[in-house]
Amino acid sequence: MKRSIIVRQAAAGEVHFTDEDLPLAVGSGADAQIRLSSADDEAAHIGVSGGHLFIQPVAGCDLPLFHNNRYFTSSVWLKSGDEIRSSRHSVKYEMKGDYLIFTVTAIESGAAAGVLTPPQELPEKKVRNDDISSELPVEVETGRGSSGTGFVTALIGGIFLLTLLAVLFVVLAQPLVVEVTPQPDTVSISGFPPCVKIASRRLCLQGTYGVTVQKDGYQSFAGTVTVAESTDNFFPVVLEKLPGILSLSVIPNGTVSVYSDDQLIGKTPPGKIEIAPGHHILKITRKRYQPFLTEIDIIGEGVAQEIDVSLQPDWAAITFNSVPQGAALLLDGKKYGQTPLSLDLLSGDHQVAMIKELFSETSFDITVKAGQPETYGVTLHLLPGYLAVTSTHEKSAVSVDQKYRGITPVTVTLSSGDEHKIVLSAPGYGSGSKTFVLKPGEERKLHMSLEQERGTVYLTANPPGAQLTIDGKSYAAVGKLRLSTQPHRVEVSAPGYISETRSILPRIGFSQQIFIDLRAEGSSGAGAERGSSLPEKIIKTPGGQDLLYVQPASFTMGASRREAGRRANEGKRTVTMKRDYYLAEKPVTNRQYREFDSKHTSGTVAGQTLDGDQQPVVNISWEEAVKYLNWLSLKDNLLPFYIKKGNSFVPAEPLNNGYRLPSEAEWSFSARMLGAEKIRRYPWDGGFPPRTVSGNYGDESARSFLPVIINGYRDSFAVSSPVGSFPANPGGFFDMGGNVGEWCHDYYSAYAGSSFRSSPDPLGPSAGTHRVIRGSSWRDASITELRLSYRTYRRTARDNVGFRVARYR
Repeated sequence: MKRSIIVRQAAAGEVHFTDEDLPLAVGSGADAQIRLSSADDEAAHIGVSGGHLFIQPVAGCDLPLFHNNRYFTSSVWLKSGDEIRSSRHSVKYEMKGDYLIFTVTAIESGAAAGVLTPPQELPEKKVRNDDISSELPVEVETGRGSSGTGFVTALIGGIFLLTLLAVLFVVLAQPLVVEVTPQPDTVSISGFPPCVKIASRRLCLQGTYGVTVQKDGYQSFAGTVTVAESTDNFFPVVLEKLPGILSLSVIPNGTVSVYSDDQLIGKTPPGKIEIAPGHHILKITRKRYQPFLTEIDIIGEGVAQEIDVSLQPDWAAITFNSVPQGAALLLDGKKYGQTPLSLDLLSGDHQVAMIKELFSETSFDITVKAGQPETYGVTLHLLPGYLAVTSTHEKSAVSVDQKYRGITPVTVTLSSGDEHKIVLSAPGYGSGSKTFVLKPGEERKLHMSLEQERGTVYLTANPPGAQLTIDGKSYAAVGKLRLSTQPHRVEVSAPGYISETRSILPRIGFSQQIFIDLRAEGSSGAGAERGSSLPEKIIKTPGGQDLLYVQPASFTMGASRREAGRRANEGKRTVTMKRDYYLAEKPVTNRQYREFDSKHTSGTVAGQTLDGDQQPVVNISWEEAVKYLNWLSLKDNLLPFYIKKGNSFVPAEPLNNGYRLPSEAEWSFSARMLGAEKIRRYPWDGGFPPRTVSGNYGDESARSFLPVIINGYRDSFAVSSPVGSFPANPGGFFDMGGNVGEWCHDYYSAYAGSSFRSSPDPLGPSAGTHRVIRGSSWRDASITELRLSYRTYRRTARDNVGFRVARYR
C-alpha cells in the first residue's frame, strides 16, 4: 500500500512524502520534516507499524509534548483527529482516504504568555429569596397538587438515575478507536451495552464487541474486538480491494488457459476471470498455438478490464518426399503414413525416420519453425550385402575397390547391385582377387587361397659352423636359403662369439647376399666390414618420409629432482635398449596424411591456418595416427604393427617391423642422447631462455592470443611452421623440440619413483586410459614445457599434437 503523506506549514507550504520516507523527524533541526521552532534539534519521530502511524518522543528531550492534551513519554498510536502540542505549536493529524495530513499551526503568543482576558458580557444578577418582601400575601391551596408533586418527584428521580447511570458509564467505559484504511463507507459496532460514539472515538464498557466495516469496491470486514481496561483501545482495519474482472476477447475462438506470473488463474470460456488487483504478467495458452504474453495493471474494486488476444499458430506445413516413394514415415517414433505426405507439425525439434523394404532406414532431425513451411526430400539406398572373407593365410589384407577394409577373417559391407572387386594380399604371398555383385540384404562367404612367394638368400657367417635360427626355428647350416617374401628375423650365434640378429626381407625374382661376421667375446673392435649386410642408414616409406637408422644403447630417462621446471612424473630411470629401429627425421605433414584421408583438415587458430601442405598434421587422435601407420605398412607390403582390439589397437604378436609410433624410450633417446656428448636438457645449447632461434615455440608473434610467450623471442611463426624449418638436433632429427608435440606408442604412467626398472626395449604399460605425448609445441613457452624431459598425456586430438613414423629394423 502506497499512501501520500502531506505536511502543511505556514513557512514551507505543503511538503509531500510517502510511506517509504518514514520515519519523519519532529523538531527544529535541518533534517526535521515537521518543524517546531521551540524544539530541540529533534523532539520526536513519526513511524509506521502494520500500516498504522505512531509517534515516539526522543529520549532526553527537554521539550514536553502532549498527545490529545495528555503528556506522553513513550510511543502512542495516531488516529485521525489527534493533536500533538508543544508550548508554541499544534500538529493536527487527519486521514482522508489514502492521504495522511499533518497541519502545523503556531499557538497565539498572548495565550502562551499567560495574559488573562475576561469575558465581554457581565454575568446576570440573580435575585436571592431574601430580597422578596415578606409582606407579600401568600395564597395557600389545600386538597390539590399531591399527584403533580409525585410526578415531579418521579421525573426528578428518573433524571437522577439516568444521570447516575451516565456518570457510572463514563467512569467505567473505555475509549475505543477503530481506524479503517482506506476511509470506509460504514463502521458498525454491535454488542451490549452499546458503545457511545463521541467524535472519532467510541466509549465502550469492557467486553467483546462485533465490528463490521463496509466500503464500496472493497471486501467487507467482520470481526470482534475485546475492550480491556486501558486508556487506549486501538483496533486497526485494512480493507482489501475486491478483485478485478478480466474479460478476454480471443481470436480465434476457443478454450484458453490464463496464467498470471506462471500460476494458472482460470480458463475461458466463460470469457471473464476474477483477478487480484496489482501488476500482472499474463500468459494465455492454447494447444497448437504460440503463447500470448502481455502485462496489465488490474484496478480491482470489481472494475472490468478487457484484453484483445490474437493467437498465432504454433505449427507449419511440412512435406516429406522420398525416392522411391511409398516409404513409411515415422515422426518422433509414431507412424503417420507413407511418402509423399504433408503434415502440420508443431514448432520445435522432431526425429524423422523413413523405412521401406529392401532399403536402408534413413533417419534425420528437423527443426520446425511456426508459420514456415518446408519440404524434405530423401533418396533411399538399397540395403547393403555382407561378404564374409577368409583365406588360407590368416591376417591377409582385404581391400574392396582399392580401399583397405581389414584383415582376414573379416566381414565387409558392400553396396548392393554394384560390382565390387575384392583383393586379398599378405606379405610373402601372391595376391588374389574376385568380383562380386550382391543383392539387398544378401549374405555370402568368400574363401581365397594365397600361394606363398619365395626369394633366395645366400647367407654366410664367420666363424664357420655358426648356428642359425630364422624366426625362432633352427636351421642346420648357413648357405642358400629359400624364404617367403616377408620379413624374417635371423639370428647367428657361435660359442665364444657375440650373437647377432638381423631382419631380412627376401624378394621374388632376385637373390640377396648377406655376410655376418661375429665378434669374439671381449673384443672391442668394430668387426669386419659387413658389405650388403649393413643396415641402410636411411629408408623411405611409401608415404614419402625419410627414416633414419638408430642403434640405441642403455641410457637414463627423466630428470634430476633439482632440475628447474621438473615435474613429478619425470622420475629418473635406467632404460636398456637393444633393438635397432628407424625413426622419421620429420613429423608427418598434412599432404602426406591426406593421401590416406583426403577429407582431413588440421584447422585454424586465431585466423592462422594449420592446414598447409608442409605443416605438420594435427587434430588427429592416437587411433587415427595408428590407422595411418597400418595403411602405410600395407602399402609397403609389411604386416601391420597394430591390430584392432575392442575400441583401440594393440601391437601384433610377435612384434613385427610394420610402421608404428615410436616408444617413449625411443623418442627420448633420439631427442636427448643420439649424437650428443652428454644428455641434453633443452632442444638448444645452453640454458633457458634460448639465446638464438632454435625452434618454433610460443614467441612474440603469438602474443595476442597465447597466455605465455618467451619475451623477446621471435621465430616468425605464430602457429605451426613447415616441418624442418629449424636446424636438426645432433641425431639428425627435426622438430624434436617445438612446432608440435608428438604421440608416442606408450600408455601413460607417472613413473614418479626413482627405483623404476623396465625390461629391454620397453613399450610402456600394457593398459591405460591416456597416451604419452613428448616434445614441446608452438603453444609452449615455459621452462617446464621446453625441456626435453617434459612429458604429458592425452586421450583426444589437439591442435598442437602430431606424430612421426617409426619401425623396427
